[in-house]
Amino acid sequence: MKDMLVSRVEVGSLRTNCYIVKNPDSRDAIVIDPGSDITVIQDALHRADAICRLILLTHGHFDHILAVGDLRGINIPVAIHERDAHMLTERDMFSAIIPYDPRPFEPAEYTFSKEGEYSIAGFDFYVIPTPGHTPGSVCYVFDGMMFTGDTLFKQSIGRTDLGGDEAQMMRSLRALRNLPGDYEIFPGHDARTTLSEERRRNPYLINA
Repeated sequence: MKDMLVSRVEVGSLRTNCYIVKNPDSRDAIVIDPGSDITVIQDALHRADAICRLILLTHGHFDHILAVGDLRGINIPVAIHERDAHMLTERDMFSAIIPYDPRPFEPAEYTFSKEGEYSIAGFDFYVIPTPGHTPGSVCYVFDGMMFTGDTLFKQSIGRTDLGGDEAQMMRSLRALRNLPGDYEIFPGHDARTTLSEERRRNPYLINA
């Protein structure tokens, strides 16, 4: 398959990055982290001439999942790590502060338990579990692109005080730092970067 085409749209009050990853040879696309603002996401799909065939979630925090119910329809599978899967179907500590919280959703059709290659809805990708921000945080890899959610940002990382674990985060950061080669990084917030750049400039990655 040729390199996937990536579009980004910011959604919600926390300006979460929602990504549309499209097959260049068709209209088929993955939506990664539809956090809210379903009309914004649908408009982005229209502009990209894309049809969502799969929803991938980097973790289960509300700002990454609240549009799942509106987007998934009846034939679009959702995938998330098994340790965050309950966040789709249970209210949590954020529910009291979210103006519109449509949960509980239906359970995810696919849950990941370990690192490896996966093929879902015609898309092939690699999953790297990176617990720390949440127990079930993951990074998704497509060729030279890595979608890191709230594990790794441009010169920063995700917080660990909202159900996460600092020791796990440090282990996950070391694992990312020690990966061979380079990747273009598409984080859950802020601007894209590269793994090589973060190895040089991100103090959290350097000191992990």
